[in-house]
Amino acid sequence: MASALLLTASACALAVSSAAGRSYQADPAHTGSGPIHAKVLLMRDPAPASSGLSTRRRARVRILAVEVGQRWLTSGATALVSAPSWRDAARGDVYELDGTLDTTFAAEAPSVGAIRARSARLVERPGGLDAWRRDTHSAFADVCQTLPRDARGLVPGMSIGDDRLVPSDLADAMTATSLTHLTAISGSHIVIILATLNLLLPARKPLRVGATILVLATIVILVGPEASVLRSVCVASVASLGLVLGREGQTIAALCAVVTATLLIDPWASRSYGFALSALAALAVVGPSAALARGVKRRVRGDTRVGKALRRLAELVCVPALAELFTAPLIVSLSGTVPVWGIGANVAAEPAVPVATLAGLSGALLALISPPMSSACARVASWATGWIAGAARFFAGMPGAGLRVPGGGATLLSIYGCAGLGWVAWRAWKRWVLPRTDEARDP
Repeated sequence: MASALLLTASACALAVSSAAGRSYQADPAHTGSGPIHAKVLLMRDPAPASSGLSTRRRARVRILAVEVGQRWLTSGATALVSAPSWRDAARGDVYELDGTLDTTFAAEAPSVGAIRARSARLVERPGGLDAWRRDTHSAFADVCQTLPRDARGLVPGMSIGDDRLVPSDLADAMTATSLTHLTAISGSHIVIILATLNLLLPARKPLRVGATILVLATIVILVGPEASVLRSVCVASVASLGLVLGREGQTIAALCAVVTATLLIDPWASRSYGFALSALAALAVVGPSAALARGVKRRVRGDTRVGKALRRLAELVCVPALAELFTAPLIVSLSGTVPVWGIGANVAAEPAVPVATLAGLSGALLALISPPMSSACARVASWATGWIAGAARFFAGMPGAGLRVPGGGATLLSIYGCAGLGWVAWRAWKRWVLPRTDEARDP
C-alpha cells in the first residue's frame, strides 16, 4: 500500500512539474531581454528601491498579458518590476507597463527577469475586501510614522507582514540570528492569536471553531495570501475541524496535506527556499518539538516551582532548538554559515513576540476606526519590538555569530546522518544486548 502511494505521488509530481516547465518555456513573456509592453498584477505592496535617493519603487508582479505585435497574449510568468510613481500602488492593482526586460537578473522560473518600467498606468484597482486591506495598511503605516526607526518596520512587519521599512542593518542582524521568521506572519503568530482567542471565549466547541474560522479569514484578508500565511491558516483550519470531529492530534498529517496541495497547485514552490525553510520549521514545531515537550512533562513534576520552571524552560528551548536543527542544512547551503546564536536569540526574543503581535494587530484593525487607539496599541507594540531588535543586534554581534561550515549543507547532513545511525545503534543495543547481558548474570 505504501509503495503504491509513493509511486502515485511520484507520478503526479513528475506530471505536474513537466506541465509547469512546458508552460514556462512557451510563455510569451519568456522571449529574452528587450522592450516589453505588459499588463501586470502586483503580488505585493511596492517597496522603496535600495537607494534612498531614488524615487522608484519595486514589487514582485504576475504578468497577465504581453503585447506581441498588435495582439495581447495571456501570460502566467512573474517578474520583479521597478517603476516610478508607485507610492500609492498596492497589492492587487493592475498596471500597464512600458519598459525593458532584463532576463539576466532574477530570472529563475517562474520569473522571466526584471523589468525597469519607463511608465506605469493604473488599469484596475480592486474594491471590496481588497480596498479595506489597502486602506488599513495605509492608515496603519501613517500611525507607525511616529514610532522609533526600528519600530516603524517591525511593528507592521510582526502584525500584518509589512516589512518594507525594516532598516537594512536590523534585517541583517535578524538574518544572522534566525529571527526573520518574526516578520513573516506564520505558524507562531497564528498560535499566539488562537491561544488568546481560546482564553477569551467560553469552552464551547462550536463557538470556538466559528470564531477561529472568522479570525483566520480576517488574517488572510489583512495580511494577504502569502505562502506562509496560507499554510499556517490551512493547518489551523484542519486542526479546528479535527476538534469538532473529535480527532485532535492530526497536525502533522494536516501539514503534510497542505504542503502537498501547495506543490500540486503551484509546482514552482518546490524551488522556493523560503517555502522549504518554512515547511521544515513547521514540521520541527509540530513534530519532534511537541513530542519532546510532552516527554518533559511526563518526566518532570509540575507541582513544584522548580518543576514548573523546568517545564517552561523546556518549552522555550525546544521550539527554536528543533527548528534550528531542521533548517540548518538548508541555511548553510544558501549562505555557507550557520547562525550559532540563533537559539539564544529566539529564546531571548520570545517573551516579547506575543505583545508585539497582539498589540500590533489590534492597532492595525483600529487604524481606520480610531487612530488614537491605534496609535496607543502601536506604541505598546514598539516597546516589544525594541526588545526584539536589541536581542537581534546583541546576538549578531557575539563572537562566531556566523560560523562558516566547510562543505556547506552536505557536512551538516553527514553529521546528522552519523548522529541518527548512532541513535539507532544505541536503541538496538539497549533493546537487544542489555536484556541478554542481564539474563546471563542471573544465577
